[in-house]
Amino acid sequence: MLHKCIYSINTNTLEVFVDKNATILDALIKRKLYVKKACINGACGICLMQLTSGDIDYDGRIPRGLNNQEISQGYILPCIAKCKNNITLEQRNK
Repeated sequence: MLHKCIYSINTNTLEVFVDKNATILDALIKRKLYVKKACINGACGICLMQLTSGDIDYDGRIPRGLNNQEISQGYILPCIAKCKNNITLEQRNK
């Protein structure tokens, strides 16, 4: 099963399809999109993105790279997140 991910960075918006067993980061990389990344295990927070619609699951993993404020503002770590349904993401500019 594939879920649609609407990915926005700056003024560009793209559709990426994410397999239910793949992380969101894997799908973005497969599409050859540049995403800042480092640890790829949810610890560093470099790949931080804001989830503006839809639902994700961390498959029991803990997103240690997020603080409570980021979580309350809807930020996720796509390196360990999987789509539960269609989602919309915005890349945070740092």
